[in-house]
Amino acid sequence: MLKNYFIIGWRNLTKTRGYAFINITGLAIGMAVALLIGLWVLDEVNYNKSFKNHERLGLLYHHVTFGEQVLTINDVPAPIGNELKNNCADLEEVSMIAWAYEHVIGYQETTLIETGLFVEPQFADMFSVHMLEGSAKALKGVHAVLLSKTLAADLLGDNPVGKTIKSGNSEEMMVAGVFEDFPANSHFAEVRMLMPMAYYFSRGQQQKMDNWDNFDFECYVLLREHASFATAEPKIKNLLFEKASGAIKALNPNGILLPLEKWHLQATFKDGVNIGGQVRFVWMVGTIGVFVLLLACINFMNLSTARSEKRSKEVGVRKVMGSVRWQLVSQFLSESLMTVVISFVMALLMTALCLPLFNSMAEKKMIIPWTDLRFILISLVFMLVTSVLAGSYPALYLSSFNPVKVLKGVFRTGSSAGLPRKVMVVFQFTISIVLIIGTMVVFLQIQHAKNRPVGFDREGIVNMAVRTEELAKADYNTLRHELLSSGAATDMAKSDFPITGAMSDDVSLTWEGKDPTTRPLFGMNSCSHDFPKTNGFQFIEGRDFSREITSDSSAVIINEMAARLIASENPVNPKNPGQNVIGKKLKFADNKEREIIGVIKDQIRWTPFVNQTPHLYYINYRVKGHLTIRLNPNISTHEALKRTEAVIKKYDPLTPFDYKFQDDEYARLFKTEERVGRLATIFATLAIFISCIGIFGLAAFAVSQRTKEIGIRKVLGASALSLWKMLSGDFVRLVTISILVAVPLSYYLADEWLQQYDYRVELPWWVFAVTGALAILLTLLTVSYQSIKAAMVNPVKSLRSE
Repeated sequence: MLKNYFIIGWRNLTKTRGYAFINITGLAIGMAVALLIGLWVLDEVNYNKSFKNHERLGLLYHHVTFGEQVLTINDVPAPIGNELKNNCADLEEVSMIAWAYEHVIGYQETTLIETGLFVEPQFADMFSVHMLEGSAKALKGVHAVLLSKTLAADLLGDNPVGKTIKSGNSEEMMVAGVFEDFPANSHFAEVRMLMPMAYYFSRGQQQKMDNWDNFDFECYVLLREHASFATAEPKIKNLLFEKASGAIKALNPNGILLPLEKWHLQATFKDGVNIGGQVRFVWMVGTIGVFVLLLACINFMNLSTARSEKRSKEVGVRKVMGSVRWQLVSQFLSESLMTVVISFVMALLMTALCLPLFNSMAEKKMIIPWTDLRFILISLVFMLVTSVLAGSYPALYLSSFNPVKVLKGVFRTGSSAGLPRKVMVVFQFTISIVLIIGTMVVFLQIQHAKNRPVGFDREGIVNMAVRTEELAKADYNTLRHELLSSGAATDMAKSDFPITGAMSDDVSLTWEGKDPTTRPLFGMNSCSHDFPKTNGFQFIEGRDFSREITSDSSAVIINEMAARLIASENPVNPKNPGQNVIGKKLKFADNKEREIIGVIKDQIRWTPFVNQTPHLYYINYRVKGHLTIRLNPNISTHEALKRTEAVIKKYDPLTPFDYKFQDDEYARLFKTEERVGRLATIFATLAIFISCIGIFGLAAFAVSQRTKEIGIRKVLGASALSLWKMLSGDFVRLVTISILVAVPLSYYLADEWLQQYDYRVELPWWVFAVTGALAILLTLLTVSYQSIKAAMVNPVKSLRSE
């Protein structure tokens, strides 16, 4: 019986190759999209689950209060780790970590720049570090280092354990072990070296070991077997508050533990409340994948039911011969399964071909797990579900025909039979239009943020991290003079942080007239005199730092937000806060006073989609930090960089010349939104393409059903244009209904999505108008081929075909 089903199904496919091609191709594209999205979603939800104890791992955060604003931070002081170990019985282990950053390491003639992490010895067991050679116990020492497999091979070649490498071109460290690279979808994917925390404190950082006011670390915890984050959290809530100084106490820090499973997708807080994070993108893209597959299934259902009259006599004969309905349903479902299997094989080939490009766009390293039993089982279930989803309605519909009417020739599919197909076409285009509008809104939001005033120059400027003592000890003025004399640059500056990077934070600033009950958060960056000029700061009041004015070594430049905050008490000119603050003095934590000499426009220092914060700049040449170089625009960038490298190499000959363009670093702030926008564009395009494939098939079938009518109309004098209008009109009406449904729905969804941004675009009306017009245009283009082809046929031939 089953063999007979598949034989008949195969004959039907080969007999109607055109419809079979449309069905199989549409399904294959939909399934390929679903596979790609499924792999991406699986990679996202499995983030960090490669760690053996992932269900018990957590990260310490604190809610801190600045006036009416509550921020959630994961920066903590070093001594909090021991306090947690000694005072929280729910914690099996605690590990302090210094923030990951890039290190210069060398062996013989090879020097590399790699990301390293200072950790405590227990880190290796907590995070399932798989040692390939040596032992993780070496982290108990001082001058030991563990290298990843990739780094060990690149730097040392064979037998790396026991070899001595140089860190920062000066300090020697012994390679005590090699570990398996962290998985690409893990929190530590970029980490290539693990170094003892003791080594970190030995490098002039001893004062941080017992300092409760220095927030330069992260704290990771491992719960005991039967403990929970809910029971452990109350025991750590007030720990920092009890131990810190008065300045920190005033921020009312409340400790919380964020489980490992939320680090990647649900680590965004607003006003002390977890509002999710990247999980919204996972849900959005996953939903798109489901809908694209559903659109492909709708094509199958529409074409199968549209051709019902072609199969009606077959159904009638089978029923007369004794077939019961469930047998007919089984037959049509088996045909559906055969089509789905063929489509799935094509989808796998498409997925394999597209995966490298998809990985590049999504910044992933996904593979198709061909040999994984779970993947095979999921694939079988996926095919079965898709075949039932695509074939159930046609099977039930076709098997319901009355055999007497069919065999008498009086059976006709009335207007009511076409209603479900029309509903499904409306559904298809509604989803496609919503996806197109959503994609346009994403790009409008990105462009809106890009058009936001930045407050500094980006073109022709490069940043370099000062990673070695050789470069740090070089006389700044001499280095600057040589670089400018070489013609490579027109200006150069030094700073603690680059303009596109983070800042240090301070809540202890005071000034005359300040409300003593408030502790506003200020971002701070120490720099050389040349920093504002090199970066093209835009002054709205006062002046820049000057080397000619000695007192400028104790001066500060603040942004507009800081000026408004400082001038809020007794303002001289409410409309121009800059005038109110020039000459005022700010008192720092060390009781040193600095005079405000200039006010600059607000700058975008972190993500452009949120409100920025008050910040300031002050002079300090002792920082190691970064160099900012404005390249000479009168020579080529290649030549300017070549001359810059020659100057830098005089002071730091062993370190690779590593730099970052300021405009590239600024562009990275849009990375997540642009990645989602690119993916959404592809999937929206495929959705509308699949919908058009379906309409193309239905149009072809509609024309074949009305061949005699078209011939009669032409004999009676109907023009090709009137026939085109007649054949196209039905589909245009359906798409128009889709537009009317999609516009309010897409407006609601887009508005909800935009609410996550503090700085967001207003939805323009033309987005909906353009999308609607595009949908109608694509429909006309899709249907017109069949309509014009039918309208141009000789009516004699059309009437003979009947």
